[in-house]
Amino acid sequence: MKRKRWEVVLKYIVEDFIETAQPVGSKSLLKKHKLQYSSATIRNEMMELEELGYIEKTHISSGRIPSIKGYKYYVSNLRDEKIDKSIKYEIDNLMDNSISIEDLILNSCKLVSNMTNLASCFIGPNIFDEKIVRLEIVNLERNKFTFLFITDKGYLENRTFILPSSGSMKRLIECSKIFENVIKGIELRDLFTIIDESKDKFENYEIEFSYINQLFVSSLKDFITKHNSSFFGKENLLDQPEFKDNIKETRELMKLLNKPYALNKMFDENEETVISIGSGDLKDISIITKNIKVPKDNIDLGKIAVVGPLRMDYDKVLKYLDYVSDMVITHLNDLERS
Repeated sequence: MKRKRWEVVLKYIVEDFIETAQPVGSKSLLKKHKLQYSSATIRNEMMELEELGYIEKTHISSGRIPSIKGYKYYVSNLRDEKIDKSIKYEIDNLMDNSISIEDLILNSCKLVSNMTNLASCFIGPNIFDEKIVRLEIVNLERNKFTFLFITDKGYLENRTFILPSSGSMKRLIECSKIFENVIKGIELRDLFTIIDESKDKFENYEIEFSYINQLFVSSLKDFITKHNSSFFGKENLLDQPEFKDNIKETRELMKLLNKPYALNKMFDENEETVISIGSGDLKDISIITKNIKVPKDNIDLGKIAVVGPLRMDYDKVLKYLDYVSDMVITHLNDLERS
């Protein structure tokens, strides 16, 4: 669909300001984009855009910068949809069948931060709805073993331990199989009640049961902590010109980054993609979140959030998040078929 003249001017103002962080003037638009309009026509369009509230004049130059309203219109109506081949190449390189789902999502999150030069955050799902589908003790050496469990959403937790000198690896493995049968298919929120009610099943393995229970509690705590949230690229934001000299805004931003799980409360978890541009107290900050869900099983894998200034490259960020989401789901489906 052919864009109106004022939309073309707005699109280039937004994209040029994203690129340079400098106010955009009519002469620079004409020269850089070789527009088929006169300088006077562009100035008139810019005056109209300013009157409509899509762009603003700064006090330091005659150029214009996008307003929050202008950014929102750009995101909804003017950005390009086609994904760059370099983006696909970088993300496709992560899709290795040997990688776990949690590592895949965290690595994708880190890649998004690196490729956008912004901060990104993985916010885990409500893990207490998850169920244990496998628990196992793998003997590595005579007194060394790996304790692992896997949830129904594909998340893996594993830790390596040393067996006490008085312990029996054979009996420990036997007890772990009983333990697995007790907790298999049970939601995490109900696990300890079920374990407590099933103590009579371990009457011949009292010592081993006590030890495995300790291992499980310790591993579960690590699992919960690890899957709450992870942030990447905080330092990227401090390099952005908007935050270098704005102490108050930077302080508020750092508070947010130090409590990333609070981001989860800011957005409707039922929406697939949420774009917040200058909302609430964080008027100079934009946040884009993408829910990663497996539609056929209605599995919630959590969400990736990207945090940056209003001058965020919305087009690039949205393309990255859409493609990462698609590839994670494809990878998970491939794992299920293999």
